[in-house]
Amino acid sequence: MRKLIIIVGLVTLAFSFNTNAISAGAEAEAPQIFAQIDDLIISATEFQQIFNAAVRHKFYHGKVPESEIIKFRQQVAKDIVTQTLVYNQALKQGIEPDINKINAGIDAYNLKYGSSPAWQEQRAKVEPLLIKRLQRQDLIEKMELKVRQLPLPDEHQIEGYYQNHPDKFTEPERKWISVILLKVPPAASSSLWQQAMETAGHLRQRVEAGGDFAVLAREYSGHASASLGGDLGYLHQGVLETDAQESVAGLLANQLSIPTRVLEGVALFKVNAVQPEKLKSFIEVKTRASELLYREMQDEAWESHVRQLKSMATIYVNEKIVINDHHD
Repeated sequence: MRKLIIIVGLVTLAFSFNTNAISAGAEAEAPQIFAQIDDLIISATEFQQIFNAAVRHKFYHGKVPESEIIKFRQQVAKDIVTQTLVYNQALKQGIEPDINKINAGIDAYNLKYGSSPAWQEQRAKVEPLLIKRLQRQDLIEKMELKVRQLPLPDEHQIEGYYQNHPDKFTEPERKWISVILLKVPPAASSSLWQQAMETAGHLRQRVEAGGDFAVLAREYSGHASASLGGDLGYLHQGVLETDAQESVAGLLANQLSIPTRVLEGVALFKVNAVQPEKLKSFIEVKTRASELLYREMQDEAWESHVRQLKSMATIYVNEKIVINDHHD
């Protein structure tokens, strides 16, 4: 479940939304309006403040690719509309905020900023706005929880889900791999690297001639597995670093890789056995299948609910404001 963006920061507490309907001549002022949701008008300035606060909360002032910022801006716009509709519905249904939860939120805020002179100076003005924000957030969460409270799927539904999504319950192929690692310092000369490659090649020839890989690993390998004869156990694809993974990718049981340069030196791999991918039995994964199905049912119920709210509301969003990616 993707959480709705939670608006944070004192700047977002100072918003005062104009609840007057847009007049007949308001289209000329549209560039100054981010959105109108029924009778609620949100200005472009208010949207920008919300967006800036959301960016700081999500990315912590870090460097973020411009394309990701633009995508996030569009998501913030969607979430503002959704939050507004859900909050209004919660009010219509008479849902009450959790007073204890709100008080705990205020206490946490006072604990965090209690020693700040700025907080002490503005507390009387800001705390009521903070309470309203916490109440709004609580009502949105309660409304979503209510929508997501569905009957649990029965066994017939769970088994159908298992049969229709075998990829979710299939254990991927694993290879039982051993390694001989000839360590080479990263900054070593090219001649040392070449020497290690040649030594690995000779070891490969010895194994192909009938030599015992495990014995050679104990003698030559600098890897932590040397005492185990180089045994790394069964590994899924992607566990090894990229070059090593490519080196063993096409190997069958009892085949050797070519000498491969890795981060710590030169490695020689042996595939001892291959365990093909395996679809787990329904009994093995029944609990997991039930959890996945129920989560998908909840997500679909929520998405359907939001679509219905949007279809019943009058919504105007100024796309020029949304795609304008200038930000602080």
